[in-house]
Amino acid sequence: MSASSKKKLRKEQNAAAMTEKQQAAAKEAKKMKAYTITFWVVLALCVALVAGVALKAPVTGVMARMTTALVVGDHDVSAVELNYFYIDAINEYVNQYGSWLSYMGLSTSKPLSSQTYDKETGATWADNFLDQAIESAKNTYALYDAAVAANHTLSDEEKESMQSLYDNMDVYAKYYNYNNANDYIAAVYGSGANTETYKAYYEVVVMASSYYAAYTEDLKDSYDDVALRKFEGDETYKYNSYSYASHYLNLDKFKFGGEKQSDGTMKYSDAELKAAEEYIERVAKELANAENNTVEKLNEAIKAMEKQLALDKAAAEKKDTTTEEKSAPAVQTETEPSTDTTEPSTDSTEPSTDLSTPSTDTDNKGEEKEEETEEEEDTTTYSKATETEDQLYSKINSLLQEWIRNADRKEGDITFIKSTSKSTDADGKETETLKGYYIVLYKGSIDNKYALANVRHILVKFEGGTTDKTTGQTTYSEVEKNKAKDEAEKIYNDWLKGDKTEDSFAALAKEKTDDGNGDEGGLYEDVYPGQMVDTFNDWCFDEKREAGDHGIVVTEYGYHIMFYSGDSETNYRDYMVTNDKLTADMEEWQSKLIEATSLTEKNTKFVNKNYIISASTGTSA
Repeated sequence: MSASSKKKLRKEQNAAAMTEKQQAAAKEAKKMKAYTITFWVVLALCVALVAGVALKAPVTGVMARMTTALVVGDHDVSAVELNYFYIDAINEYVNQYGSWLSYMGLSTSKPLSSQTYDKETGATWADNFLDQAIESAKNTYALYDAAVAANHTLSDEEKESMQSLYDNMDVYAKYYNYNNANDYIAAVYGSGANTETYKAYYEVVVMASSYYAAYTEDLKDSYDDVALRKFEGDETYKYNSYSYASHYLNLDKFKFGGEKQSDGTMKYSDAELKAAEEYIERVAKELANAENNTVEKLNEAIKAMEKQLALDKAAAEKKDTTTEEKSAPAVQTETEPSTDTTEPSTDSTEPSTDLSTPSTDTDNKGEEKEEETEEEEDTTTYSKATETEDQLYSKINSLLQEWIRNADRKEGDITFIKSTSKSTDADGKETETLKGYYIVLYKGSIDNKYALANVRHILVKFEGGTTDKTTGQTTYSEVEKNKAKDEAEKIYNDWLKGDKTEDSFAALAKEKTDDGNGDEGGLYEDVYPGQMVDTFNDWCFDEKREAGDHGIVVTEYGYHIMFYSGDSETNYRDYMVTNDKLTADMEEWQSKLIEATSLTEKNTKFVNKNYIISASTGTSA
C-alpha cells in the first residue's frame, strides 16, 4: 500500500482557475515527498514572497555561497543553504495560518527583524524563523546521513518527479514572468541562490524525506497483533468510544445578592459565595440521584431544578427590593440556602433544593392565577443534558474521563463531578476555586473494532465564490453551486451509462476529479471516522454501506461522486493503536538520530532577516 494512496481529502485551493500547464505542475509537485516546504510547493501557490533589502549585491551572493553558516555533523552548510531552510520555514508558517497571520502577531508588510516575537526575550520573528531553520537543517542532515548509512535509494517515482522538476524549471519560471529559473530562485531565496545550489539543497531534503517515509512504512509493516496488544497494555480504554449525557451547573447561576462594580462585574461577599457553593452542591447531588438513570428523567430533573432556581432568585430579588425600600440593613444570613427541603419559601432568600415539587405563588387568587402561571411556564425554555454518542476517549473532557472509563461502569450510572480552577498568588500560595459541577449519565461504550473504509470519489469543485478577508471563509452563490451540481450529475450519468465498474470509475476520476488524488483513481484507503467532512464521512460509514455502492454527496468544497470500494482489512481500533505506537517509535528513533548529530553555528549574518511577507494576499504568494 503506497503512502501516496493514503492522502487525506485536501481542502480547496485558494487560487484562480488554473491553466492546464499549472495543473500539470501541481500534479508533479504532489508526487514529491518533501521533508520541508520546497521550491515546487511554493511555485504551485503563486509567485514568491517579497524579499527585503538584504542580499542584493552580486558580491554578497558570492560571499553567501562561500560562507559557512552551520556545521551539521560532517556537513558545512553555507549561508545560501541556510537561507533555503529559513525561507521554507517562513513559507510553511504562512501557508499554515494564511489570513490569520495578524492574529498570530505577524505583519505581512514589515520586515521580520522589526517585529517582536517574544516580549520577554526581545526575540524577533526573524529570530524565531532562523531558530526553526537551524533545527530543520539539523533534522534533515541527521536523516540524510542515516539514509546514506542504510544505502537507501530513491524510488523510480521519486527519481522521475525530480527529473521532471529539473527539466521544467525554466518553463515554470517564465510562467511567473522570470527570465529563467536562476532569476526566480534568487527572487524567492535571495542573492546567491541559483539552480545549482538549490538542486544540492533539494536533493538532500528529498533523500531525507524519502528515507523517513520508507523507514516509517517498514516499521509499521513489522507490527503484528501481539505488538499492538502489548502497546495497549492496561490502557485499553484509550481506544474505546463512549456514549454519555452531561449537564454543566455553573456556580454563577446559583449566586444571590452581590454588588455591581463599575466595570459591570458582580462582587459577592464571602457569605454569599458560601451560600451559593452549598446550594449548587445540593442541587448536583440531587440531579445525580440514581433514579435519574435515563436522559429523559435527567432532563425532567433539570427542568424542575431550573424552575425552582428561578423562583428562589425572584424571591431573593423581591426581598432585596423590600429591604431597600425600608432602608433596613441587609442581613447576610438571609442569602444562605435553606436546609429545609420540604417547605420551600418564596418570601425569603432561602433557596430550595426540592427538585420534584417546585414552589408556587403563595398568594392564591384562584383558578385564574393558576392558569396564568401555567401559561407562562409553557413559554419557558429549559436546559437539557448534552448527549454525546460514540466519543473517542481522547476527546472526552479530562474531568470526566476517569469516571467514564471505569471498567465496572454500566448503563444508567450517574454521578456529579466538581469543576475547579487553580491560581497562585505572588507568595506562591495556591488557591482552588469552585467553578461548577458536571452531571454525567453513562450510556455505553464500543471497542471500535469495525473496518475502515476504502472509497473512491470524483470531486467537482465550486468555482468562483466570495472570500471574507477577515475569516478567510469562501461562500458560493446558488448559481455557482448549481453549476458544480450539473457537472457532477453529468459525469455521474455518463458513468452509469457504461459498465458501472470500479475500474471505469477510477479511469474517470483520473480524468475528471478536481481533487489531488486523481492519479490514484480518486482512491482513499483506510478512511477513519471523522477524517473526512461530515457528509462525505456519513456516506462512507452508513451502516448499510456495501462494496459497489455509488452516489453523489455535497460538501463545503463541491459535489462528490462516490464509489464504495469496500471495507478495509484494518479495523479502526488497530488503526489508532498502530498510529500511536508508530508515532512513539518514530519519535524515539528520530530523537536518537538528532542527538547523535553535532551542530555548530558559524556565521548566520547573510540570512535575510529583513524579509517582508507579501501584504497582497496574506499567504506566501
